[in-house]
Amino acid sequence: MKKITTSLIILSSTLLLASCMPPPTKASGPRTIVLNNQTYNEADLGQFTSWICNDGDEDKGTLIEVGKFSNADLSGSGFILFDGGFKGDLTKFRREGVNSRWDWGPNKTDYAFIIKPDGTGFYYDFTSTIEGGVANAPGDYECEEK
Repeated sequence: MKKITTSLIILSSTLLLASCMPPPTKASGPRTIVLNNQTYNEADLGQFTSWICNDGDEDKGTLIEVGKFSNADLSGSGFILFDGGFKGDLTKFRREGVNSRWDWGPNKTDYAFIIKPDGTGFYYDFTSTIEGGVANAPGDYECEEK
C-alpha cells in the first residue's frame, strides 16, 4: 500500500510540474502564414526572417511580427502579423539606410512599420495625414529578430 501511495504522489507531482512548463518557443516543421487570404509556406518559399515586437509588457506576448521572404521571387516583399497570430497583410519590404521598413494598406503606403538597428520599432498610420504633412508614430515597440 505504501508503494502505491508513493507512486501516486510521484506521478501527480510529475504531471503537476509538466503542466507548469511553458510551451515550446518555436514550432517544429515549416511555418505557414496567411496574408491577404493567401497561404505562404516555408516549405515552398524558404525560411522567413522575422522580428517579434511587443510594447515592453512581456505578459501581453507578441503584438506585432514583421518579416521578409528569402525567396528571390518575393524579393522586396514582406509581411506583418498581428497579436501573435498567423494571419496578416502582405507588405512591401525595403532597407532605408540602416533601418528596415514595411509598408502596406489599400494604397500600399497607408501604414508603415520601421525597425531601427537597436530593435526599436515604430508604427505609422498615414491615413489621416495631410499630403506633405508629417506623421507621428503613435507607439514604439521592442523588437527582436526571431
